[in-house]
Amino acid sequence: MGARVAVVGCGWWATEAHLPALVANPDAELVAVVDPDPQRRALVEERFEPGASYADVDELLATVELDAAIVAVPHHLHHPLTAPLLDAGAHVLVEKPLTIDPADARDLVERARRGSVELLVGYPWHYNEHTTLVRDAIASGRIGELEFAGCLFASVARELYRGNPDSYDAALGYTLLRPNPATYSDPRSAGGGQAQTQLTHSAALLLWMTGLEPVSVAAATGAFGLEVDLADALTVRFGSGAIGTLGCFGGVRENHEEMLEYRIFGSEGHIALDVQQGQLSIHDGDGVERLPTLPVEKRYPQAAPSANLVDVALGRAPNRSDGELGGRVVELIDAMYRSASTGAAVDVGGRS
Repeated sequence: MGARVAVVGCGWWATEAHLPALVANPDAELVAVVDPDPQRRALVEERFEPGASYADVDELLATVELDAAIVAVPHHLHHPLTAPLLDAGAHVLVEKPLTIDPADARDLVERARRGSVELLVGYPWHYNEHTTLVRDAIASGRIGELEFAGCLFASVARELYRGNPDSYDAALGYTLLRPNPATYSDPRSAGGGQAQTQLTHSAALLLWMTGLEPVSVAAATGAFGLEVDLADALTVRFGSGAIGTLGCFGGVRENHEEMLEYRIFGSEGHIALDVQQGQLSIHDGDGVERLPTLPVEKRYPQAAPSANLVDVALGRAPNRSDGELGGRVVELIDAMYRSASTGAAVDVGGRS
């Protein structure tokens, strides 16, 4: 018998990534979808044929027995819709960012711990073969003690933050639904711009690959005429003594390639990773190892988080993108916004 999974939210990313992945997974049973919009529910029912559909999570939990759930809704709704699912004993995959408020992230992590269920965050790059190799190389001490880590992420997102998702029909390849114009442009629901939508990806991947723990950050952000941030620059100190920089920009033109690059330096070597181009080289005392270029289809495994959720629910795989990591990223982004607003370095997780 497969894992009984519900999807909460019938918007763009649910219909683009999660629902197709679940329907194609022989070990998953799509028992229900939830969305307050009857038109979106009708589209999803016709395309994906779930076992049932509901307008809210309370109705779902009163009716259906679940093993797992996916929450793919605007950022400000992540906590209120995830909490009851965890309390009901379901393993839950939450789209990134885990939450906007660090206190809400800590609450979800505690609920998962208390209920002995897994909380996952939707970070597909944690399932990329090259990033796994980087994680293993660093953990084995291949490049020595980490001293500096740099990351640049540049993406196609400006029009999302402008509330104009229709202009990205070709670039983002919407297959069934477009994002709601307010989802990424309204700070009340999004919590911010590039940091909440994209830096969360690159920061999480950096922490996941390296095991570094950020303790303080000095940051600057730029909105460039938007209501939310389009560009973010962070200098980070880590608990180990290492330092790092993270740059994130959402204004790449839709006809240009996005970029995601890491340079990680240790006392005995360094690693160069270009995620978007599928290129990885490891430089250590034995020389340089250049790994085969990853095929395009393996560089961003968007179906992998849903597959991991199903495997976790069936008890046959570990959680590869856990809520504690997601919570640390929420803390880092919160510190970034605080630092940018004051012009001073601040503690991650603190209020100084």
